Amino acid sequence: MKRFNKVALIPAAVAAVLAGNAYAGTEACFEVYKGSALVNHSVIYAGAACIAEASRTGAAANNLQATDEVAIAYELTGNLPIDFDDVDGDELIPATETDDDQHIVYIPTTDIPGGTKITIALTGATFDSNSNQIHLLKDDGTGIEAVASSDGTVDGASTITFLTKAGITIGAGTRLVFSRSSTAATEIGIKITNTTCTDTTQSSQSVTIAATAAVTDGGTGYNIQGAVSNAQKIADISPQFYPLHAGTTAEVQVNAESSNSEGTAIVARTQFVYNADATNRLIATSSQAIYKTGFYDRELLLDQAIDLDAADHVETAFVASSEPGTNVKMRLYNGRTAATGVLDTAVAVETGTTPGAFGLTQATATVYNTEAVDLFTPAAGAGDAETNPMTTAPLLGAAYNEMFYVVENNPATGIMNFNYDVTTHYTLDFGDAGELDHCASNKVTHEVGVNGAVLKVPYVTNAEGNFVRITNEHDESAEVTVDVFSESADGNDGTRKVTAVELGSVPAKSSVVYFMPKVIEEAVSQKQYEGADGGYAADALGANAVSNASRHTVTFTVTAPKNSVHGVSVQKVPGRSDRVMPVLDQNDWSQ
Repeated sequence: MKRFNKVALIPAAVAAVLAGNAYAGTEACFEVYKGSALVNHSVIYAGAACIAEASRTGAAANNLQATDEVAIAYELTGNLPIDFDDVDGDELIPATETDDDQHIVYIPTTDIPGGTKITIALTGATFDSNSNQIHLLKDDGTGIEAVASSDGTVDGASTITFLTKAGITIGAGTRLVFSRSSTAATEIGIKITNTTCTDTTQSSQSVTIAATAAVTDGGTGYNIQGAVSNAQKIADISPQFYPLHAGTTAEVQVNAESSNSEGTAIVARTQFVYNADATNRLIATSSQAIYKTGFYDRELLLDQAIDLDAADHVETAFVASSEPGTNVKMRLYNGRTAATGVLDTAVAVETGTTPGAFGLTQATATVYNTEAVDLFTPAAGAGDAETNPMTTAPLLGAAYNEMFYVVENNPATGIMNFNYDVTTHYTLDFGDAGELDHCASNKVTHEVGVNGAVLKVPYVTNAEGNFVRITNEHDESAEVTVDVFSESADGNDGTRKVTAVELGSVPAKSSVVYFMPKVIEEAVSQKQYEGADGGYAADALGANAVSNASRHTVTFTVTAPKNSVHGVSVQKVPGRSDRVMPVLDQNDWSQ
């Protein structure tokens, strides 16, 4: 009854059109597809509703053309005009490319009388480069005719209106193409303007078009539901590049023993623990902790994309939570041979700089400009062929390059530290100001531990009778090394701090007492330990001026499971009771 009352209020001529329409529908439809020519543009669509996308088989009286919208790299959309007469943006004339045009076809399923005001809205873009005029063209089989034209400003607007021609009824099911020209189908233009950096997890978006209203009598009459549509995608926007995509944190251990994973004698803490089987060294070799990751370029999946050049870089910084060791650096490799576990084809972290140094904070870490072309161009180096592992969109079919980010002890004679992690900070930075750089991101690429227990004694003295007692409850003997430093103006100077001083071993299910004068003597003998170069005066806090060479901080590394090792530190005080000092460990049980 409500609908009847509304029809009764509109002019009799319009009511007659609506009431007599054999194809009075429930919604308008859109066909969006690429091709050199319109498909069955003169064929009347007989449906009262739209065909679901999955069931579309082609433009016909009883079906619709499947959607095939333009695909564009998000990185390009800082201020990007899209000409649907040249969707790949190469400016070649359509006659030379069969899919260079994108057609946008509007299909009402109810008759639209002359003088109807149709409102069309874009989301995610504005109309652009249309000379402020767009037409809706039909083809009745004898030729093209404009049956509606835009009214008011078009370019720069996201919502525009059309007025249908007076005296012309647009029949239900008529296919109407959006056109710049009123006499020939000439595809329209839009502009996409994004301001947010590219985020591979959030930057996918769509540009859609919808007929939001179709009101008779110039916008004062009846809203024709068969001329109002749902939103239809006309452009798909998604990231082109996926740097350092996937990858599992490389969890490795520094070998604190005096023999390596193949039983060969080594200096403790100069190698990692690795698999003796060369075919199973993806995470660690004797001198390398390996993080495997992928670089993906979706250019071949997009109509408009970026061609990388020398001005494009992956800005990278490597931050370690504590000092990895003098010879330990970050190196990049582009190839690997599985049968031997050998990495090859080093990639410079920056032109002229092969290994990268670690910073202890992001603020102090060097930012390297790694050539994006080197990282994203598929290349296996001298190693095995690489295959894109992704089996689903959006990375299925993308160009894939496998890269290896390696914490490497080189030369491998240096003593390595442990119990730290490495965070790799990165962003893809384009040389073109109109392209949207990637958002800053980071990953914990490496976690470096040790194959044993760590006992830290914050304060010991090398006075006679002072000792640390270490107990090994494991059923195998354990080797012991110690790091030592004292009080100095700069502990990084010379041998103010020494590492991996060898102290023999602790037998299985036994304890060993290490007297501190002997420990310091070994540090001097093996590593030329210099100890303190100045102490601190009582009235000069934080300024080491008068040293006390007998005070030290020591860290023991014991090659046994951490929960089977514990220790106690005792200081002899002449004429007074002994002091039992704290020993810090990483055991799971509480102290």
